[in-house]
Amino acid sequence: MAGKKLDVVIVGGSLTGLLHGVVLKRLGHNVRILERSTSLNDQGAGILAREYLQNFFSKHDLCHLPFYVPSDPRIQFLNKEAGIIKVWKAQLRMTSWDNVYYRLRANFDGFESDYVEERPLEDKSRNGNVSYEYGCTVTDLKYSDGLVTVTFERSGGGGGTLHADLVIAADGAGSRIRRMLYPKLERKYVGYAAWRGTTVESEMSEQAKTLLTTCCNYFNHKDGHMLLYTIPGKNGSLEPGERLLNFVWYCNYTEGSPEYVDLLTDTEGHKHRITIPMGKMRPEVWSAQKDYAKGLLPAPFAELVVKTKQPFVQCITDVSAPKAVHFEGKLLLTGDALCSFRPHVGASTNQAALNALLLEKVMKGEMTLVEWENECLQYAKITSRTGVALGRWNQYGFWRTLSSAFWLVQAYLVMYITKLWR
Repeated sequence: MAGKKLDVVIVGGSLTGLLHGVVLKRLGHNVRILERSTSLNDQGAGILAREYLQNFFSKHDLCHLPFYVPSDPRIQFLNKEAGIIKVWKAQLRMTSWDNVYYRLRANFDGFESDYVEERPLEDKSRNGNVSYEYGCTVTDLKYSDGLVTVTFERSGGGGGTLHADLVIAADGAGSRIRRMLYPKLERKYVGYAAWRGTTVESEMSEQAKTLLTTCCNYFNHKDGHMLLYTIPGKNGSLEPGERLLNFVWYCNYTEGSPEYVDLLTDTEGHKHRITIPMGKMRPEVWSAQKDYAKGLLPAPFAELVVKTKQPFVQCITDVSAPKAVHFEGKLLLTGDALCSFRPHVGASTNQAALNALLLEKVMKGEMTLVEWENECLQYAKITSRTGVALGRWNQYGFWRTLSSAFWLVQAYLVMYITKLWR
């Protein structure tokens, strides 16, 4: 791929699509992003800025704005009385989906927002042409004579076909492209869901702010656990008081049970399969969960839950494609479309950044596409199995963790032996 300027179509305009779009644009390729949603607003989610995402921003972000909350290098575990029972040393840099999204948009197509009010300065003569198009659902892919024909429909009617030298499938855990390639590959529910929400720091009590805002906090209970941390506030503000306290609370639900069906039924009576988005949760369901929090969680954790106004729920699932490279190297599965991790590892955006940084090396002739695929699949396998082990440990206890721990150790051994062989 090195040297030739390509016409690239990226399916999916969230973080994975934008990470790849920025890299390819800066290398002079023409990039067209097709996003299925008619808009992508605040997703209300905190994310962990791990090493590859930090490396990406250091290299490719021309906004030069801080994007994560500084915190003390520790994780503290609390008991029911909000006492600290254990501390692990770890430096976690927490940010938010919207903060990363709008910085990437500014770098990709100069999109102006309250997060980035001025377009970053760059040498446009070296860049390829770009476009970001909402409401475009890809319905078919065909490969012939070295080109991929992409057929799509527009939400307002109409549609079209595009001929691409390269297609990046970045359409998330529920990827339509992955389903086209592997129609029998199922996205499987694993037995528990994550409640998520945020509250402005200034609305919390002094006790909660003193205890919780400086680091990541954990509380384990029977059949679940909760973590709480601070993320950027409105328009990416890092100012104390303006930041958000973010929680992720994992609770077990048997698939098909009355509690499970109730959880996934929205305000209009529609039954969802994976997620209840913000604004769609039935008041009685949220009220019951707040009552549950008051009786179970440490007081500062329960306070955050009770004060959250826009909660949402995501059922935890596993899915992983066996290959990343298709159509003789003209179609690549990336990010969650390749392998969707459980949130315990905080690595979905990190995987996307790694995929993009490695693809940059391919485009520069510094590594082969075979090597790119091997690196991506290896990272996906190790991280996925780590997420499974962490999830089973926290939700079900020691005995349910043994089998996943075995497969995790096996994956590390294979990685080590492979590196020795090379």
